[in-house]
Amino acid sequence: MQISKFVNQITVIDPDTKGEVQLEVYKHPNGGMFAMDSSFLEQCTDDDEYPIIPDPFSDATGESVVMLTDL
Repeated sequence: MQISKFVNQITVIDPDTKGEVQLEVYKHPNGGMFAMDSSFLEQCTDDDEYPIIPDPFSDATGESVVMLTDL
């Protein structure tokens, strides 16, 4: 399993609702960076667990996963 490290939290405007959305930015081990909706991540995990999501850079059919950490 790959591990992506937390970089920063940013605020963007949702193009549909025009409301503010908090995104968490992560650095992938392949060198790329990606962001996830913070409220979505809160729903996916308990406070004491790191979220495990499908790898956003994988060419596989969802079999590859990445753990999001703040380490």
